[in-house]
Amino acid sequence: MESLVPFGDADLLTKFEQENLRDPYKRYYVAKRNNLFASMQGFRDLWDCFMLSNAIWMREFEDMESVRDTSRMFPPTLFMNGHLKMLIAMELGFSSCLTEAHSILRDAIESVAHGHRLFSDPALQRIWLAKNEGATGTDDFKREFWDYKKEKLFDGVPELFGLWRRFSEIGAHTNINSIVSRFEVRQSSAAVTWKVNYTGVEPRVLIPALFEMLLTFHVMERVFYKDCEDRLKLDPGLTDLRTTFQRDKENLRRKIISSFGIQRPSPKVP
Repeated sequence: MESLVPFGDADLLTKFEQENLRDPYKRYYVAKRNNLFASMQGFRDLWDCFMLSNAIWMREFEDMESVRDTSRMFPPTLFMNGHLKMLIAMELGFSSCLTEAHSILRDAIESVAHGHRLFSDPALQRIWLAKNEGATGTDDFKREFWDYKKEKLFDGVPELFGLWRRFSEIGAHTNINSIVSRFEVRQSSAAVTWKVNYTGVEPRVLIPALFEMLLTFHVMERVFYKDCEDRLKLDPGLTDLRTTFQRDKENLRRKIISSFGIQRPSPKVP
């Protein structure tokens, strides 16, 4: 972690924010903003990988702006919706709001899965768009996109399904897994105090978690690239960006493993 430059309110808040925010919300807002800036500064190579991932997504969307096949016009909007949620999850993650980041990332994965399913079977677009057209539309939508998610919505993308389940468990649903990182119990001779930390995560927890989010962004991007490969492969600049990302991602992986002494999981004994 780099040597950090301390931030004061003047660095973190605009004049408008300073004039309009009031405690106790202001203290929360400042803490979250400070975490964002400190994470960007302290984990620069990790932040740069996120920025490169975002640049790849934006270039792919630009490449797909003009298509001749009308069946391929709507699905990219669901990938864009997923990308929008990814950006919000990234901001929350670097602000040390991991539970919220994981919850929104789960939604992003689901949106990408919907886009992929419509690419795989363009005839389903009619059912998707008719969801609110009475009981029949709702039932058809549930049959194709809600029920049996592993076999239908996530058909052909099992890695995405695994990530969707994981982030459902540690973000979207309320359980011990989703709050353990911010739950704190303090015991003294006089009393036991229960506390929830609204923001803030130890680097040993935050950095691997952010890297896992980065890997998830990468998996989602690969799904979009594969669905649109016939067009995207014609962009040599995009190929260069994806190659650079792959190199930087693996360098970052090795650095995180070394810095935190992360061990490979033991193989399961049959």
